[in-house]
Amino acid sequence: MASAQESPRETCMLENHLKCSICMETFQDPVTAGCGHSFCEKCLDCSLMITDPRCPLCKEHLSKTPKVNIVLRTVVEQMIKTQQKDDNEYTGAPGEVACDICTERKLKAKKSCLVCLASYCPAHLDNHSSTKRLKGHKLVEPVENLDERACLQHGRPLELYSTKKETCICVSCMDEGQEEVVSTEDAWNKKKAKLENTKTELQEKVNNRRKQVDEINASLKSCKEQMDNEWFDIEAVFAAVVVIVERAQAAALQPLKDRRQAMEKEAKDLIEELEAEISKLEKNISEIDDMSALEDHIHFLQSYPNLPEMDNFKDWTEVEFDTSLTFGTMRRTVNALLEEIQQELEKLTNIELQRVPKFTVDVKLDPTTAHRCLVLSDDGKEVKDGGEEKEGNSGPERFDIFASVLGVNKLISGKSYWEVVVSNKTGWDLGVARDDTDRKGRLSLNPDHGYWVIVHYEDKKYAALTAPPVRLSLKEKPKKVGVFVDYDEGLVSFYDVTAQSHIYSFTECSFNTKIVPYFSPHRKQDEKNTDPLIISVVKPSVQDMDMS
Repeated sequence: MASAQESPRETCMLENHLKCSICMETFQDPVTAGCGHSFCEKCLDCSLMITDPRCPLCKEHLSKTPKVNIVLRTVVEQMIKTQQKDDNEYTGAPGEVACDICTERKLKAKKSCLVCLASYCPAHLDNHSSTKRLKGHKLVEPVENLDERACLQHGRPLELYSTKKETCICVSCMDEGQEEVVSTEDAWNKKKAKLENTKTELQEKVNNRRKQVDEINASLKSCKEQMDNEWFDIEAVFAAVVVIVERAQAAALQPLKDRRQAMEKEAKDLIEELEAEISKLEKNISEIDDMSALEDHIHFLQSYPNLPEMDNFKDWTEVEFDTSLTFGTMRRTVNALLEEIQQELEKLTNIELQRVPKFTVDVKLDPTTAHRCLVLSDDGKEVKDGGEEKEGNSGPERFDIFASVLGVNKLISGKSYWEVVVSNKTGWDLGVARDDTDRKGRLSLNPDHGYWVIVHYEDKKYAALTAPPVRLSLKEKPKKVGVFVDYDEGLVSFYDVTAQSHIYSFTECSFNTKIVPYFSPHRKQDEKNTDPLIISVVKPSVQDMDMS
């Protein structure tokens, strides 16, 4: 049997001698065979059921079943009691609190009394459950430094809380004129509730940021998938004319590479910033959880942290992840290609036309700018030549010679797209113009004078009104024309929506101010060209429908 003076090594050696060699556990009801070997009674019985009546260790024949060794069982029981007693002994390990009553051999405290300002082991704690006057004392988990729970001035327990000074006080402190005093328990409940509210707010911020992280990842994944599809389409086009288009291929893919890297960096920066805030918020939540778990009112109030200000966190509701793409660089590359590969390169137009409907704007006509011969529909979506000039105001905003009209939409940034039904008209103008450009007299409709326009005339002829104009060769007569403007890129592009082909693009445009849609249905000629220009509803592309 291990004594109180035995070393841990000696105790461990004794334990090894008191283990059954069959189950390798401490003996239970040990029996000793005639050969002197000992086993658990159940272990030996099981062994004898499946083998000859021999000792499991030395194989010596057993003439009879041995009975429980009472002495050995007593030794085992005493060893177990000694181990249990040692488990309750105070060792000074971190987190342990010694009983203040124990003298010769200190035991671990089970509870601390905030009234007695003392800690008690299980044996010395009995009085607090059996003595009537002690039953009302506040018992908490063992606490070190109980002296800190007493008033340094009066030596009495800190039982009250001054809401004015936000500190714990004793009853004598209250007699000295303290006001707005509550019990520490009431103050604990109130501040703990405040902690819970703060935790809820912080958790909500964490949830919002996690949601935005998920949205950014989803948006990035969707945009990367679209760009991957475009990548394959572009490579297929250039594969047909590898030698000639090798330089153009690299130039066309580079903007996608740059934008992809820029988007990934933007997404990474946003996610890292969100993750940093999430980490900070979760750290605050963890601190609040640790504080909320404290049952000791005094310790709780003295350790009460400065709560984070909610206004110090960034408002992410206005932060957006930019997934838009630019088309101007690719279009400039296409225009530089040789004539022999133009037809192959036109396949790239499908990529643009799948994207531009995303930027549709609701264009309407401005009647105050319309030439007096024009007739506008009530909804501002149609315009045609009425044949005769109406009476009305001829202010500076109205065209006086050209049968033209502007849209009410002011384009000052970003991307815009609209479509116009031109049907079987023999003549029309479409494009954009500066909001402050001249509208009187015979105008020069070119970029130098604030107009970016294409024209259809004499039934089959088309031109881009540059300086000088550029003749356009179209395989088919367009039924519907799409106009795409990238203000920031300085790009105005025109598309045959029905044929899914590109008509013309003005690049490197210097807008410098607001621009507006420009329309001219041209004059009627012998009952020809009577159909109106109609601003139509843009149908979403398949990709846009998939994304939604």
